[in-house]
Amino acid sequence: MGFIRGHNIPKSTRILLGYLFTVTTLLCVFKYRIYHGIVLSGSSEPPSFNEILVPFIQLIPSTTAFNPWVVVTAIFAETHLATFIFSLVVLFVGSKFVERFWGDFEVVKFIAIVGSVTNLITVLIAIVSNLVRQDEKNMNTPLGGGISYYFGFLVVFKQLIPEHNIVLFQGLINFRVKHLPFALLIVLVIWSAAISQSMYPAVPSVTSFFVAFAYLRFFQALRTEPTLPVSTNDASNSSVLIGDASDTFQLVEFYPAILKPYLTPVFNGVYDGAVFLGIVTPFNDETVQQSNSRAQKRQEQVSQASKSVASSVAERRRQVALQVIEDRINKETTK
Repeated sequence: MGFIRGHNIPKSTRILLGYLFTVTTLLCVFKYRIYHGIVLSGSSEPPSFNEILVPFIQLIPSTTAFNPWVVVTAIFAETHLATFIFSLVVLFVGSKFVERFWGDFEVVKFIAIVGSVTNLITVLIAIVSNLVRQDEKNMNTPLGGGISYYFGFLVVFKQLIPEHNIVLFQGLINFRVKHLPFALLIVLVIWSAAISQSMYPAVPSVTSFFVAFAYLRFFQALRTEPTLPVSTNDASNSSVLIGDASDTFQLVEFYPAILKPYLTPVFNGVYDGAVFLGIVTPFNDETVQQSNSRAQKRQEQVSQASKSVASSVAERRRQVALQVIEDRINKETTK
């Protein structure tokens, strides 16, 4: 736990990793106590460690109604070492990057909202599905974990750095961040249908994607930068921008260009219906302009930061090369 308290680690990262370590550790402790109690009772066939359930921490369809707080605790409840490590990496990298744009409180709030709403929707879908299929076994299958927010971070990256290129294996794989969410969703849907033959991991992944988008698009409240135009409609809240109405962050922009003509009228119809029902507040031209200006400024900041890093790396390489040449000359002169 010492590295979590490091001064070079952002506050949101320390908070989220603290939650991950605390909840997962408590889950393991309670699992061990239950398992140890079963062994001491003289049971001839004690269950495996992974089969032991802790209903007041884990998201279990059959017991969630009696322990509603688990939609939150289950966000950080990992039962396998591999998923724990993966969640640790995602939280560390994602929160550290995003805090530079949002601040520590908003990052923690984002994970709490996206994770808990995703868990709630996922468990409701699981309950309905299991009741329809009369599958009592899956009613005791734990859900939740980091998968409730993985796609949330992908949506954030699409918002903040959509044109950033990810290059892997020395250029063999090269794609833009904005294409990553759709590609991974397709992979997970195929995985669920063909390999796991269940709703997991497709349902929580798709749910996390749409919950994160809806929150960022319509509900997130962030203070505007002083260099951006400010709305004059509400002077008391003129420094706060609700949602992200930028053209580059429309839902249809997550999908390939070939699908956009077919999806645009569908998404527009859903948006109009949500406005009609009062679920979301409609965007006006001024709000769109502010969001577009904000998105453009973010891209400029990211571009400047990338150039600064590239310049720093180039300078370090130059210094190393000069040092190598100097050492070689010194060796030759001493011979």
